[in-house]
Amino acid sequence: MTCSRQGFTLPEVCVALTVFLVGTTALLGGWNFFNREVAGERKRLEEFYDVLSSMESLVANRPDCADSLSVRLTRVPGNPHLAWAVVEREHYSLKRLVRCR
Repeated sequence: MTCSRQGFTLPEVCVALTVFLVGTTALLGGWNFFNREVAGERKRLEEFYDVLSSMESLVANRPDCADSLSVRLTRVPGNPHLAWAVVEREHYSLKRLVRCR
């Protein structure tokens, strides 16, 4: 007489569920870490674009040769119409020679 086995035993099902839950928990923890990193990178990228657009507006529109809230201008000795413009934020700083009025 042959004994055919139909399905899984209760301990096998419990072990399979435990393995599945441990794996799922590990993946979700990694996913949350990934999402936090992506959000941080997006914030830094937006900050960079803010610094870049500030610098581009200085190049496009000649500023007065005086400091402002977001830009530090240092005149070039011997040339009253040139200044070093420095735009700084928390993570980024751009420096460029610009024409000023």
